[in-house]
Amino acid sequence: MIQNFELSTKKPTGDVLSSTKVSAASFDVFTHELCGSTEWNVSRYRGGEWIVNLLCLIPIHIAVTRENRFIPLKDGVYSPELEKELLGADVNRIVDSISFGWYESLFQSYMATKPVRVVSSMGEQSVGKSYALNHLVDTSFAGSAMRTTEGVWMSVTPMEKEIIVALYFEGVHSIERSTQEDTLLVLFNTAISNLVLFRNNFALSRDITGLFKSFQSSASILDPAANPSLFQSTLVIIIKDVIEADSEEIGKEFLLKFQRIVQDEQDANFITRLHGGKLTIIPWPVIESREFYELFPALKHILDEQVITHKAGGEFLHVMKMLMAKLKANDWGAMSRKCNQVIP
Repeated sequence: MIQNFELSTKKPTGDVLSSTKVSAASFDVFTHELCGSTEWNVSRYRGGEWIVNLLCLIPIHIAVTRENRFIPLKDGVYSPELEKELLGADVNRIVDSISFGWYESLFQSYMATKPVRVVSSMGEQSVGKSYALNHLVDTSFAGSAMRTTEGVWMSVTPMEKEIIVALYFEGVHSIERSTQEDTLLVLFNTAISNLVLFRNNFALSRDITGLFKSFQSSASILDPAANPSLFQSTLVIIIKDVIEADSEEIGKEFLLKFQRIVQDEQDANFITRLHGGKLTIIPWPVIESREFYELFPALKHILDEQVITHKAGGEFLHVMKMLMAKLKANDWGAMSRKCNQVIP
């Protein structure tokens, strides 16, 4: 059965599914084992931990872009009434209006002191953004069911020593979204994330300058030097469906294209300003191959090697809300000044 699973899914299991044990017992024997003094041979979880892990399987919608504006959501819902109330509101008032549903208590109390790593998935539509994110950090984004939605979704994976926050962005260059709306989403993504995964289809998207126009536009809005707690991510370009024979050549081609962007834009290039010059290019094998899944541990290692910029869950919650509020209010001042006004 395990061998058939590996053959049909092409997913390597290692020693995780080394064997399967099936047993049967009469009802009398079962009730004796269940109610007697024999120790149960079952998985055990603490009640609070089990509930948290269950809730973290549910992504929440946290923001949309409409009419060239960045709009944070309250508990995953867009409210026209709330939008009217926030007309002309300052940043602190907007921060108070933002809520992330069941994740609020997780960041504020249950895991308030754990450090946070943020990984995001962005790219063109239908390139496997959600599928890759789910396999990387055990999230459950339903990409195919979310194509009619917009903006940003968030999910959380609690770990023993840290929290992994996963952000899933709808496809860039959508005909339903303007260039300015793309720019606002990129700005939010590059500011808050530690690892930005950008997936693209090499066969269709060889125009790198056009594909990353929204990234370059974002580089001139918020000043990374004035916001040292933000813009600390590594940009990972994932080129999908590359056969092994072409991997080295395609990687070199993309690297030369990015080097040309750096030369043309000089100090204003987005790789330097938004990512501190940290760029990795990964030609990714086709999905119907074993190699497709074997690369995820290497990508997880890259995530684990990123410097932690969000030292605690409570701090991360406030910084993300503050960033979202500033984007909504078109306030391009330094984040540290605003945070100092709120955090004692």
